[in-house]
Amino acid sequence: MSTFNRRQFIGCGIAMAGGVPALSLAQGSYPSRAVTIVVPLSAGGVTDVVARYVAQKLSEAWKAPVVVENKLGAGGGVGAEYVAKAAPDGYTLIMGTVSSHAINASVYPNLRYDNLRDFEPISLVAAGPNMLVVHPSVPVKTVAELVQYLKSHPDKLSYGSTGVGTSTHVLAELFKMTTGTSMLHVPYKGSSQMMADLIAGQVQLAFDNMPTALAQARAGKVRALGISSAERWPDTPDIPTIAETLPGFVATSWQGLFAPKGTPGDVLRQLSAQVQRILQEPDTVRRFQELGTRASGMPMGQFRQFVRDETERWAAVVKKAGARAEG
Repeated sequence: MSTFNRRQFIGCGIAMAGGVPALSLAQGSYPSRAVTIVVPLSAGGVTDVVARYVAQKLSEAWKAPVVVENKLGAGGGVGAEYVAKAAPDGYTLIMGTVSSHAINASVYPNLRYDNLRDFEPISLVAAGPNMLVVHPSVPVKTVAELVQYLKSHPDKLSYGSTGVGTSTHVLAELFKMTTGTSMLHVPYKGSSQMMADLIAGQVQLAFDNMPTALAQARAGKVRALGISSAERWPDTPDIPTIAETLPGFVATSWQGLFAPKGTPGDVLRQLSAQVQRILQEPDTVRRFQELGTRASGMPMGQFRQFVRDETERWAAVVKKAGARAEG
């Protein structure tokens, strides 16, 4: 999650404009075997979709296998720990998220990896807002009406999240803190399970990643109340921002590619160049936009500072909201 505005999203996507030529096996020894990209969240969510898209494009460029492997648990922490301990040779990467590589550091007291020390940031890949959606049975149509309903019915509604420490969890806690309301938290192991229960009415609302939530809102299975970006999303101008009701309530979810600390610099540079090239392709821009996110490339040094800033930002939010996990 980040306070990116629309211009910054677009700017990141074209920051490396000028064209980066495709790299192939013939141009170097890397990769000489299959590369694995770990997704620390469940299959079917935006992180999984983005990772599989990038994996396919890398495989086409390298003419070598790029495999996606889902490793779930602890808000992305299980997958992150696995990659942090992997050989630093460029063959095990992670499509990290705001959860695994920013929020978890303050949510989990016994985290067994350091999101800043144990990884080499390669590039930001995608960034987009979360969407506040409710089950159609909830008698509200705006963010303001939801706030009033929650104040009149404390703890009557339950919100689903994709796990403790994920963006969908911390953003809901920030909403509670900002509005002085209370509701019950029901964590799930992934977006698909959470959305299924939301559609069934087992939970009544969620701050889900926009790609998942938007599809269900368009299908009429949930009601969209607002999005967490600073400005209205160009593809959904009829959906207001949450900040229009709660000034300053701005946050985004993001995905970025990381390698274990100590990965050779030439490998990191090749990976970064490839990712920048992929993110500039019109097909990528269009595909990500359809998902409700933005292709958001970022050079390695800038991405490293971005991760530091995000870690500090969400540490402050977690502390104020008391959203730390037990144990």
